[in-house]
Amino acid sequence: MISKLGWSGKFKIKAKNVLSGKVEENIINNRITDNALDKIINILDNIDPDLDIKYLAIGTGGTPVNNSDTQLNNEIFRTQAQNSENIATGQFETKFTVLESEAVASWKEIGIFCGDDATSTANTGTMLSRILYSRDKTNLELIDITRVDKIERG
Repeated sequence: MISKLGWSGKFKIKAKNVLSGKVEENIINNRITDNALDKIINILDNIDPDLDIKYLAIGTGGTPVNNSDTQLNNEIFRTQAQNSENIATGQFETKFTVLESEAVASWKEIGIFCGDDATSTANTGTMLSRILYSRDKTNLELIDITRVDKIERG
């Protein structure tokens, strides 16, 4: 018997050109960081994991994703979660929007930051996940990013 148990995350990214209306969509899977896994396992020891998703961060660093990542290579922008909800058994969704005038730069990385220590200041909070995402963001683009977390039983 093959047992499948795990926590996975993916990013659904929709970039819309506000002049033409053209929409580009990407779905990127990722790994959860070691710090996030350690915090979630603390539940079994009756320790609050403090992993409420608070911020999405954009950066310009392009080093490969590593399980031990704790921050972006070069964080340039943060935005707060707009809303979150359980979408199915074992699935949770969090939505973010980057407005036209925000984070106009060459993006290389995106991270999700959690916990009471996560603020609008760069490099704060527990990094849940990080992906590489290359985009030359312009002031004509509205970008909606949805983070989907899924926990499966064996």
